[in-house]
Parts: sequence; C-alpha cells; structure tokens
Amino acid sequence: MRDKNSANTTQPSGENDFGGVGDFGDENVKNLSEDNDASNKQIKCSIDSLNALPDCLVIHILSFLDLEEAAVTSVLGKRWRYLWAELPKLEFYFWGNSDEGTKKISDFVARVHRTLATRKGKYLEKLTVRFPYRECFSSDVDNWVEFASKNKVKEIYFNLSSTEDLYTLCDMMYSYPSLTSLSLGGCILNPERKIEWQSLTSLEISNVDLPQRVVEKVLSCCSVLNSLNLRACWGFTCLKINSPNLCKLRVHDSDEEESEDFLEISAPYLKSLVLSLYPIERKLKLTNLSSLVSAHFRFAGYTWDPMYEDVLSNTKEIFENIQHVKELELGHELLGAIAALALDASWQLPRSTRKSLKINTFIDGEDYVTAIVSLLESSPDLVALVIDCDDPSGVEDSWEPPARDDLGCDLLHLKTVELIGLADAVLGGEPLLTLARVILKRATALEKMSILATTETTEEFVKIGQTLLTYPRSSPNAAIDFL
Repeated sequence: MRDKNSANTTQPSGENDFGGVGDFGDENVKNLSEDNDASNKQIKCSIDSLNALPDCLVIHILSFLDLEEAAVTSVLGKRWRYLWAELPKLEFYFWGNSDEGTKKISDFVARVHRTLATRKGKYLEKLTVRFPYRECFSSDVDNWVEFASKNKVKEIYFNLSSTEDLYTLCDMMYSYPSLTSLSLGGCILNPERKIEWQSLTSLEISNVDLPQRVVEKVLSCCSVLNSLNLRACWGFTCLKINSPNLCKLRVHDSDEEESEDFLEISAPYLKSLVLSLYPIERKLKLTNLSSLVSAHFRFAGYTWDPMYEDVLSNTKEIFENIQHVKELELGHELLGAIAALALDASWQLPRSTRKSLKINTFIDGEDYVTAIVSLLESSPDLVALVIDCDDPSGVEDSWEPPARDDLGCDLLHLKTVELIGLADAVLGGEPLLTLARVILKRATALEKMSILATTETTEEFVKIGQTLLTYPRSSPNAAIDFL
C-alpha cells in the first residue's frame, strides 16, 4: 500500500514523470486518491465482515497466527482488545540472551501474567513458556502451574533455561490427571507422593539431574505414556519399561562429566528407539527389545577415538541386539567404530533382517567405505538405502582403494538408493563412484538410484555422471537420477 501522504504530493505543471502537461499530473493524483478511498473502503468492509463473525470463529482464525501477531488485532476495536488472549494455544518465548538483566526478564514474566489474567474462557489446550529462569521467579512459575491445573490445560511446555538456578516442580504439578503432554527443561523433579498423570501420553525432560528413583516412579505412574524423551539428563542407570503403551523412547546423553558409568535399557514393547550415547566410560546394555522396529544410534562427543575399547564394546552391544530391527539409522561416529571393527577378523557384524538403512556420515577415509560395505553385507533383506554425507571434502587429497570394495553376496531385495553429497571432485568423484559401482553390481532388483552430487562446477558433475553411467548394472530395471 502506498504512503497516505504520497497521493497529496504533486509536481509542478509540465514536470511530471511522464513528461506531459500539468493536467495529466492532476488526473494522476485524482486517480490515486480514488484508489486509496477504494482501498480504505475495502479494508473497512473486511473488518465489518470479521466483526459479524461469532467469537469462536474469529478465535479459530486468529489461531493460525503467532501470539504476537494475534495480539496486534487488539487495536481493531473494543471487542478485539482481549479476544486474542482466548486462543486455544498460548506460547510465550523470551528471545533475549540468557544473561539478560532481571528487569527485562521481569517484564516478560509480567506479560505472561497479564495475558493469563485477561482470559475469560476456560478452555486452553496448550501453554508454552520459555525464558531464562531465575530463582526469584519461582512463585511466578508456581502460579502458571496453578492456572494450568485449574483450567485443565492438556499440554504444558516449560523450558526454563538457566546456567545457575533450576526450578523445582511444585506439588500441584504431580496431581494433574487431565495432563496429556508435558515438556520440562531445567526443572527438578522431586515427587514426595504418588504421581497422578493418568492421561499423560508424551513426556520430555531435559537438562536436569534425574535420579533413578524418580525415573522408576514416573514409569510406574504413567500407565498410558506413549513417548518418553530424556535429553541431557543424568543420574539414572536403568530404563526398565514394562508398559505395553510406551512405544517411543529417545535418550540423548549428557556430557561425560555428568553421566553415570552404566546404562541399561530393557523394553519388551518398545517400537522406536533413538539413542545418542557418550561412549567413553559408559557401558551400554540392551536387553529384551523384541518388539523394536525402528532404531537410530549415534555416539555423542568428539574427544574420543573409534579404537577405544569402550567404543568398540558399545558398538558390538548395539549390533548384537538389533538384528531384528527393520529400520536402522546410524550417525557418523558409529560408522567410525564399525570401520575399526572391520579390521578385527575375530568379529563380524551380525546378519540382520533390516529393510531400511540410513547412514549420516562424513567420509573420513577409505575405511569408512569398508564399514559401509560391511553394513550392506550384513543386510541381505535390505529394500531401501540412504547415505547422506555432509562434507565429502573431509577425505585426504589422495584416494586409495578401500580394503573391501565389493560384497560377498548380492542384495536381492534392494530397490531404492539415495546417495547424497558423496562426490569429491578433488578425488575424481570418490567415494561416490566406488559405492555406486558396488551397489549397481550387487543390487539385482534395483529400481532407482538417486544421486545428489554437490560439486562446484557443472563440468565436474557431468564428468562424474558420465563415469558412473559406464558401470554395469545387474538389474535391468535400474534407473539413475541425478538431482
């Protein structure tokens, strides 16, 4: 929309932009004024149309906006002043730094209080508050918990990030039978009585000491819990999950200074597991994962070597207990450990029945290709393969053939392959070319190989592609797509 004053600014006669006479300029201004009048009438009609709608429908429309955007509608009139506060989901985010002064954080806390106080409706589905917590705000967070409990808010997300103070969850939060989803960051759990979370299906806890007794109490009192996510928590050593409803588990290890030296996971009904483990001085034990369908493993931290005995031991523990898993995803660090184990003639990757394999990696050298070949050889039932390499330039400036550049068997069921970012032009297209050649040779049922090569020039891409197209294909239906 044009600035309002621009329509009232005319040039002297004979000096308008079009090189015409002054009458033409006056006519232009007249047309602009008429356009603005029409635009203003259209806006007024739009507002009148919105005003004719019932509150419930207006609130539904506002729910598609961010909270700050919805709050701007308060200037439209008396009816709109507090209507935005009736949204079914209220999300408050403090966008400053964690070291902001208490005054600025206090203003944010006050805005949360004012918004909750202006609500007239009783139904609130979700309450999210994220800000750098200080101990002086303990009673404020208690009040928000009380508000949520009284209004039977179903979903609560409190991310109270702090480098100094931690909020201790008030007793009222533990007696909350209507709660369905809870996410707590930087909140201490210390339940003195029974936890009443009968409706809770999703729980996320992060950045806090989580003693074993608290973990056991939570697991025993959340009978319908479906998803559990523990991020950067420490203090527990065992996750024994016997509930048939808990199907999804995510555990992201804290750093090595806070982690316990042992972690056991036993969950006979678990369907999905995501585990990010710090592998040094942390012994992993996986038992009774008979129902597991999908698994994602990575090793956290960068101050260890794949040849460390702890790393190798944990890698063996993982693969010896997931042969039956149908969907497997691996992080770069784990691939390094597999590469180290591939040099050990006394141990081989167990044969699996996995159907899908995704590898997220940096190719640090030829040994990583050997590791991928070993993974493929242990996956005779594989149907879908994705190898995603963030930076192929991590390889040395020269390329030597890997210790293993072929499989000892055909991949009879592999149909789709995605190879992303594996081509390094400095190395003549390696390691992409070696991996593509092996797969084209051994995948007898291959239907589609998709290749995304992030080369610097089109000439490099064409050269790599031409080389790849010369490789023999064991599948007559194999198509190669360059993305």
